[in-house]
Amino acid sequence: MLEIIILEDGQQQLTWISNFIKRYTKFEELAVTIKIATPDAERIKNLIQTSSHQNLLFFLYVANDEGVRLGKYIRKKLPAANLVFIAACEGQLSSILKHRLAPLDYIFDLTNDDLVEEAIRKDINIALKRTVDHMYNNPEKFVYKLQNCYYDVPMSEILYIASKPNYVNRVILYTKNAAIELNDSLSNIEKRHPTLFRSHKGFIVNLSAVNYVDVQANRIYFRSHEELFCPISVRKKQRFKEIWRQEKL
Repeated sequence: MLEIIILEDGQQQLTWISNFIKRYTKFEELAVTIKIATPDAERIKNLIQTSSHQNLLFFLYVANDEGVRLGKYIRKKLPAANLVFIAACEGQLSSILKHRLAPLDYIFDLTNDDLVEEAIRKDINIALKRTVDHMYNNPEKFVYKLQNCYYDVPMSEILYIASKPNYVNRVILYTKNAAIELNDSLSNIEKRHPTLFRSHKGFIVNLSAVNYVDVQANRIYFRSHEELFCPISVRKKQRFKEIWRQEKL
């Protein structure tokens, strides 16, 4: 989910940072991968040109102007990406301030491994939170969590969501291609996605996926899966018809 890119001139320091990040993210079971760890800024530029998202965290070593120039390039191409600048001393960071690159963090005093590790851990967690917040703020996606990983599904793929009988805060998400069991509640899902409709105590439906309603049997059927249906309570039928009619306009 979050991809890390490291620019570091020294091979020993590059290996140390990479190995620490791998150990930490594996131990914490974080949805993080190292995309590139390299001393070559051009490799990073080539990656940026083909990137399809901005869920990126850059650790850029500043020994000369190259790190700053790369930071400017990243900020222009990927304005929402997370930048962390690393320098041997605080004085080398003045050019970053001058260019207003809005970094997530600065790391210096590389002689203290504990402080560097603490800063890297903090930056990874902040970048992860930003990524998750960005996912949740997209109304066209349904975001869910399994273990420590976050996933998203286009709202257009969702058919309905049902509470799991005899379980508290357990629901099943039915999409066009899968059924996924989640730790969540229908009430929380309603708050996050007000465009979904609570057809019954234990069911939420995606109005855009509805094919027709059997008013006699009190059932809602779906376009792509006519064998599937959701119940609709008698007291919800009139409100459903009003909203569904607007949805089809």
